[in-house]
Amino acid sequence: MRTNLILIPVALAVAACSNASDKLPVTMSVIGSKLSLADPNRGPISGNEALMLGATAQGLVAFDADGQIEPALAERWIMTDDGLSIIFRIRRTHWADGQPVTSAEVAARLRSAIAPSSRNPLKPMLSGVDRIVGMTGQVIEIRLKVPQPDFLQLLAQPELAIFKTSPTLGSGPYRIHSMRNGVTRLRPVTDPVELQTPDEQERDDVRVRSEKASMGIARFSAQEIALVTGGSFADLALVRAARPASSQFQLDPAYGLFGLAVASDSKALSDVEVRRALAMSINRDRIVQLFGVSKWKPVLSLLPAQLDSAAPPAALAWVQLSLEDRIARARSYVSARPGLPEIRVALPEGATSRLLFAALADDWRRIGVRTRLVGKNESADLRLIDEVAPQSSAMWYLSRVSCSHKMPCSPAGEAALGAVGSATTQDDRAAAIAEADAAFASNQPYLPIALPLRWSLVGPQLTGWRASAFAIHPLRHLRPVQR
Repeated sequence: MRTNLILIPVALAVAACSNASDKLPVTMSVIGSKLSLADPNRGPISGNEALMLGATAQGLVAFDADGQIEPALAERWIMTDDGLSIIFRIRRTHWADGQPVTSAEVAARLRSAIAPSSRNPLKPMLSGVDRIVGMTGQVIEIRLKVPQPDFLQLLAQPELAIFKTSPTLGSGPYRIHSMRNGVTRLRPVTDPVELQTPDEQERDDVRVRSEKASMGIARFSAQEIALVTGGSFADLALVRAARPASSQFQLDPAYGLFGLAVASDSKALSDVEVRRALAMSINRDRIVQLFGVSKWKPVLSLLPAQLDSAAPPAALAWVQLSLEDRIARARSYVSARPGLPEIRVALPEGATSRLLFAALADDWRRIGVRTRLVGKNESADLRLIDEVAPQSSAMWYLSRVSCSHKMPCSPAGEAALGAVGSATTQDDRAAAIAEADAAFASNQPYLPIALPLRWSLVGPQLTGWRASAFAIHPLRHLRPVQR
């Protein structure tokens, strides 16, 4: 960590005095691995792959800077009064190779996301889709089995972007202009009849680097770039040590999961009472205070709010107890099970994870549980989940802790989860969600800690940047487009 911090000049606190101008391209670093394009239907994509896909391939709809739905490939849409049909009018546009985008191609791409062979991470949330039809002209219809008020939020996710494969070709809003010296230059896709001078074209470019958090923070402090994005809990110690100005350090009010998933093959945690003991003895307030982020919120349940469930988030009786009483109860659970093996906790590398583990180890030591920190790819009993929810529905949370993710199975929870997908009315769907939530809470396959934390360093010239509940920041909205 000390080596990384050497790269971060003290001048970060005054980096707001940037040399960048609205007349120059947007320059930014995204934390993570190499920028690339990937097909979500082949499996989960990384944050950097999602950024590139969202930049070069539109969905039917998109998120604006505030996380609200706006038109993308669909110029307009209507929903029938019963909420079971959404009809989209596709605007006339072109793929990157110049061929027109047709409604049949859009429908085919969406159908491929829910096909039996698809490994798209959003597929479980699409179980309520009845059929997708490419109609005459530029119109497609999506029929639902039951109304889903937040369905458009799924369609705006990069995983449901519309593109052609072999090679991957989207319709914008950007195209890859060049990739040289570690910098990917994205240029807006413009109408062929619109003429721009070379200076006007370059002004609207976005230049993206993918690199470690320490390098991005260093470039930001040196005023080389206007934005560092993709920051998460794993990099929190670095950016907090750099002490950025409050106007630069921006947090997204994201919902999702930040906690520990129990491995289904863990012998040490095969007993649900031991899982409950670990969950109830975590001092969540101390953990969030440890990192000095006032807006980071602890949570005690799988669901962060009632969302589309028929009941408030399910919680066990221990939630109402004081921390001291929880610890006493947890200690009694553990003492009744002598010979409990050491618990292996898998976390990402870095100082932030070491601080988190130290806090957890101290909490669990108080109830008689021994722990060991292991690498994120090693065999473990507990593994960190740090993910933002793609829509304001309980379905994502429930599917994320199901048997399919190799967590302790709850037959009652799995049955209720299946009933969610087959429900024919909103009331039945909401009741099944509540039943699944209660079953999963009782089984404790997941130890909640807090809401997911996503941060960015934002220069003052990016006046269009807004905090988003989905932690998605469309490149085209980072600053007003000048024409």
